[in-house]
Amino acid sequence: MAVLNTAITNRQLIYVHLETTNQSFLDMHYYLKHKGIKNNTFFLALYDPDLAGIDPRDPNLSPLYKQKVLRECIVNYWYYLREVLRIPASGGSFRYRLDRGSLAMNYLYTLNCNMYVELPRQFGKTTTAVARYLWVYNFGSTNSEIMFMHKSHDGSKGNLRRLREFRDALPTYLQMSSATGIDGRKLKVPNTIVSMQHPINNNKITTFASARSKAAANNLGRGATVPIQYWDEFAWMPFNGEAYGAAIPAYSTAKELAQKNHAPYGIVLTSTPGDLTTKEGKYAYKIHNDATPWNESYYDLTMKEFEELKESNHNSSFFLIRYTYQQLGKGMDYFNQMCRDLENDWPNIRREILLEWAQVSDDCPFNPDDLDIIAQYCHDPIRTLFFGRAHQYQFLIYEDIDLRYPPIVGVDPSGATHHDSSAITVIDSRTTKVCATFNCNYIPADDLADILYKLATDYMPSCVINIERNGENVYSGIAS
Repeated sequence: MAVLNTAITNRQLIYVHLETTNQSFLDMHYYLKHKGIKNNTFFLALYDPDLAGIDPRDPNLSPLYKQKVLRECIVNYWYYLREVLRIPASGGSFRYRLDRGSLAMNYLYTLNCNMYVELPRQFGKTTTAVARYLWVYNFGSTNSEIMFMHKSHDGSKGNLRRLREFRDALPTYLQMSSATGIDGRKLKVPNTIVSMQHPINNNKITTFASARSKAAANNLGRGATVPIQYWDEFAWMPFNGEAYGAAIPAYSTAKELAQKNHAPYGIVLTSTPGDLTTKEGKYAYKIHNDATPWNESYYDLTMKEFEELKESNHNSSFFLIRYTYQQLGKGMDYFNQMCRDLENDWPNIRREILLEWAQVSDDCPFNPDDLDIIAQYCHDPIRTLFFGRAHQYQFLIYEDIDLRYPPIVGVDPSGATHHDSSAITVIDSRTTKVCATFNCNYIPADDLADILYKLATDYMPSCVINIERNGENVYSGIAS
């Protein structure tokens, strides 16, 4: 008998299935718990305790338990991922794998949030997206529309083909790929390589290709009155700015209708890093940089606190999900294998594996070798301090500092006009090493001053603060 813990959430009794056979979900529970995240079991939720220890793929499952599994899939997205879904592969299939990146994506999916997702190759950002949209298509709502966009039509059609493969790998009683009318005849619904429609709930998925001209991009975007939009390889999509800009008014209307009907909605952009010497790369990079960086401490926010966090970024409605291969649990074996697979093509390796945006053009003042040397000294922060009423400002700590030597705090303020960032850099006055950084392109002067005040009073009482005087109004606001 499976062991279940219980919790009360919104007056709903929820069981925590700690004996699931999907080890990746248990590993994620233990990781978050070790990290100090209190909300570390939500993805182990089980509403119907009778399903504990039941294999939903058992060919001898009784009709009663098939109904129970279907009901659980409808009300519990995590159960569908954890226990039911299988990912087709050559020679068989494997269970859905939860890691830090896919957990963040799925958590934000459940909250209908907009996302910009950047993960290394073979870490399943497309798999997670397709798995989510299959759930919406089969179980999540009725009369909803999903748009698949890609830099090429073959790419969006390929994602639709994968969704069909995921559906066909579900237990037969959950596939719902056909239906019969009251006359006993099979219902006919549109089902082609470019679109598909559900025969029971009328949900529809349509694929699109990227536009080949500015005018076509505007027309494409204006026709996107769809509440669920998936833009794959967004940074490589020609005329992405025109298409996305034209799509937003149409999306806003569809989003409002979805909210009224309590149906899923949201825009997801997934991409490998683009080329900053191209227009499409620059546009994607702006969305990338304007988005609120995801942090795992946000799992512990209440819904009210989370909404305040989301609304605190006046520059973007997106969350940025970005994890390196090291953060996702891989080491040098993975890196070396990927280098071999990519035939040691270093521009490709930097983009696909190291998540580096190509930023060298003919008129770049920096030598490419110098940029490579600088990149070798970059590493992930060891902890994060949160500032602001909604915890929206992330101050990144890279090394612990010896406070016997006064830290030097350099401040480069901006006017919060979204065209320039306010930045703080803390260096160890003894070693001159950078120990902490802060960067934000929408923080107002009074919030920046509040961060400096708290740094000087709560964390670094002996620090020396050096503020660049680059604007009379901004400087006055900080200095006051």
